[in-house]
Amino acid sequence: MAALRRSLFVASSCRWPLLHRDHATTSDFLRSNFLHRAPFSQLSSNSQPSPQSSTDANTTINTDGDGDGDAESSSVPGRVISVDRSGLYNPPEHEHTVREESPMVKNIKSLIKFRGGPITVAEYMGEVLTNPITGFYMNRDVFGAGGDFITSPEVSQMFGELVGVWSMCLWDQMGQPKHVNLVELGPGRGTLMADLLRGAAKFKEFSESLSVHLVECSPALRKLQHNALCCTERDAQKDNSRDGDAFSAFSRAPVSWHADLEQVPQGVPTIIIAHEFFDALPVHQFQRTPRGWSEKLIDIAEDSSDGFRFVLSREPTTASKLYLTKRLKGHFPDEIAQLEHVEVCPHAVELTKNIAKRISSDGGGALIIDYGQNGIVSDSLQRKILLDQIFKREGKSLERPTHC
Repeated sequence: MAALRRSLFVASSCRWPLLHRDHATTSDFLRSNFLHRAPFSQLSSNSQPSPQSSTDANTTINTDGDGDGDAESSSVPGRVISVDRSGLYNPPEHEHTVREESPMVKNIKSLIKFRGGPITVAEYMGEVLTNPITGFYMNRDVFGAGGDFITSPEVSQMFGELVGVWSMCLWDQMGQPKHVNLVELGPGRGTLMADLLRGAAKFKEFSESLSVHLVECSPALRKLQHNALCCTERDAQKDNSRDGDAFSAFSRAPVSWHADLEQVPQGVPTIIIAHEFFDALPVHQFQRTPRGWSEKLIDIAEDSSDGFRFVLSREPTTASKLYLTKRLKGHFPDEIAQLEHVEVCPHAVELTKNIAKRISSDGGGALIIDYGQNGIVSDSLQRKILLDQIFKREGKSLERPTHC
């Protein structure tokens, strides 16, 4: 720091010549007065500025006129400084070309323009995840080491086998019924169900009672599930006594696919499995403001090249009236006063009610394995997805071989 202060003092005491008409350009002036200076290391640690040093630093270095910067030697050496510009901020060059938008971005922008304003976070998540054309889950394999995340069934087959043991114990507690609906919500690649059926095949009475129902909306994942369960089409089977789109080679159980739980047949005991399904459901988010609770919305960014941005509703929205009040009901005022954000998942609430209603009427049970907390969720979206990728991510199709 002492050397820097001395250097600055020396610089301030130097009298640099004004830009003269003899200098063809400003660059000539800078080259002749700044670019050929001595480095900091040549400054004496005990040097002090003097009239002579000021005169020396003011010595003009002339160029030969061809712009190559050759300088004539000065008769008197001067005490001067140089500036290290390596640590200065160098802004990137401005891009004049317009970046091509992905189909997903174009679709969401069209939706916002059609609505005439911002959309909810739930609507945005629904489009990003399950849009038939551009949805994250719809046209690619997102699981496994080559995908975006790995779930427990992909780590070890023991996970699916243990879920199978739980299912068989529940079946035994129900009195070993002859027909049972085994339902999985969001089966992913079908790894969990494949391990379950493979392990259950050793218990003939249990495996023969099963009718497998996979609730899946993604055509790409349905194909992966079909391969994971080693399914054959129904027409290729001699035994057509049980309904199903296909039959699994592991236990010869009929397998059917459905878009939602409501399509699964009722009237028989049902075992429902949901592993990391609820945390992928769309959510509404609310933020506390001086005017009260406002819903977080998604709008087109002011700079169209940035995609989208978060904005707050100016007035109470339909979601805030329907869901937020119910979510906060029953909690202590002190707890609510400490909240800055609140997240509500209406789909999870409705699905839980439907599961409870079905089990109450038909018998059975449900095993839900997921992330959660005992209290009000504030903002799980930031934990699920990096914010700098929320508005820019577009998936590509991945295909992997499947062996039975």
